[in-house]
Amino acid sequence: MGKTALMETGKTTVLLADDHPLVLDALKGLIAGDKNLRPLHFVDDGLAAISALEIEAPDVALVDVRMPGLSGLKFLEEVRSRMLPVRVILFTAELKDEEICEAISLDVDGIMFKRSAPENLLDCIHRVAAGSRCFPDASIAVAVDRQRQRRDQMGQVLASLSPRETDIAMRAAKRMSNKEIAEALNITEGTVKVHLHNIFLKLGLFDRSALRSLISPFVNS
Repeated sequence: MGKTALMETGKTTVLLADDHPLVLDALKGLIAGDKNLRPLHFVDDGLAAISALEIEAPDVALVDVRMPGLSGLKFLEEVRSRMLPVRVILFTAELKDEEICEAISLDVDGIMFKRSAPENLLDCIHRVAAGSRCFPDASIAVAVDRQRQRRDQMGQVLASLSPRETDIAMRAAKRMSNKEIAEALNITEGTVKVHLHNIFLKLGLFDRSALRSLISPFVNS
């Protein structure tokens, strides 16, 4: 081990992934300026971030959500599915409620918004490296609560439907055609039409447009 490596021993290593060069440079400087942190990899897309983990695993990955190749959420999903030994902080300008809930369901270690103060970002990295989870922005808890309320409301709306009817209703609300639904579920288009007819009767609707209007606020908001 060389002299430089010895000097770096004990520092938390950090992977930085962001497709905006100015942001990436700013993050490099911020991390390098902390005596207890060492920037290890600098990449500008999600696939490169995964490849970097295979070269030398950092302690923490600070990953932009909106990236080419592989989004931050897909990166997190890949890390978890492969059980890679790295703690993940999503770093983003904004996140939809359902994205926040998905990240939490994937056991994300932290979520930081780009509007955060630099010292708060550094604090989050240290907390996550120490084994804690970090969600300092109050909007995250609000988003989780909103999403829970939407799911409860949707459950009430769809309570009269069978699991198959619920599946078809959700797909129809996302503008999938009868043919697309049939292919996805390995059933005939005629069967899809029968299910939709029963769905309309149970929910008191007349057509797919009314179905979308009823369900879309829950699945697309």
